Amino acid sequence: MDIVEQAISKAHGWIEDSQLYSNKMATIRFVMDGRQCDAFCDFLRSSDIEVDCVGGAQSMKADPVFLAEIPATIQLTFIHDQPDLRQVIPAVPG
Repeated sequence: MDIVEQAISKAHGWIEDSQLYSNKMATIRFVMDGRQCDAFCDFLRSSDIEVDCVGGAQSMKADPVFLAEIPATIQLTFIHDQPDLRQVIPAVPG
């Protein structure tokens, strides 16, 4: 997760929200400079994180209106042999 935070920071971005789903997956919602899409993906790849950057980098290069701050989401899937982490959710009174 630290590497992803560094990549977002290097892309002149900031994290707006994150969700941890057990110990198997996390999603991070963030905003970044649209001109930094390629650098963001390249930084993750150079850190040995497999990345599939879809949905915008190529089309944004053709449309300068979208080169300012852009919303983005990254999903992280953790591959390991540990059992699913159980979350205790308190009962709602009433």
